[in-house]
Amino acid sequence: MPAKPEGKCAAEKDEATELWPFMLQVYAAPGVAPVCLRLQETYGLDIPLFLAVLHGAVLDKALDAAAIRALDASCARWRQDVIHPLRRIRTVMKSGTILAWNPRIPALREAVKAQELMAERIEAEVLEALIRSLSPTMRPAGEKPLQEAASLVLDLQAPDRATLLPEDARYICEILAGPKKGCAAT
Repeated sequence: MPAKPEGKCAAEKDEATELWPFMLQVYAAPGVAPVCLRLQETYGLDIPLFLAVLHGAVLDKALDAAAIRALDASCARWRQDVIHPLRRIRTVMKSGTILAWNPRIPALREAVKAQELMAERIEAEVLEALIRSLSPTMRPAGEKPLQEAASLVLDLQAPDRATLLPEDARYICEILAGPKKGCAAT
């Protein structure tokens, strides 16, 4: 994901158009990018879905297992048919052997990376619309609801993992539960 956007915290702006900037801000927080990569590689976790659900928790939306399954289902085909093939192509082109094969390959890899990010942004737009339509939760937001939301996503996408929330997922929840609710630490 690209660099952190400038300006106010995403959670303080109009929630109707703020999921993508929220995701970029969280991803740009210290240590989050490698944590997301490990969660993606270790658990097959869809990071846009994961961050979207956490955004929903920050916005105090009611996120139970059924809601998260519906969010996941809304984008599963898109991930399978578009995002994952782009990611595989980009990853293959990361190999030193392939990069050295032709001097134009690094530029092609960057173009594929840009298309992968655009595909993830489209997924985020779909998820954001669905999350906005969810009812508000009846409890205050905070670290525990964030961790519960994170656990529900992992339960869905990595049901064979240990029952505890992985340290990497807890780290992202702690970033979000920081001093300014919903803002990545700066």
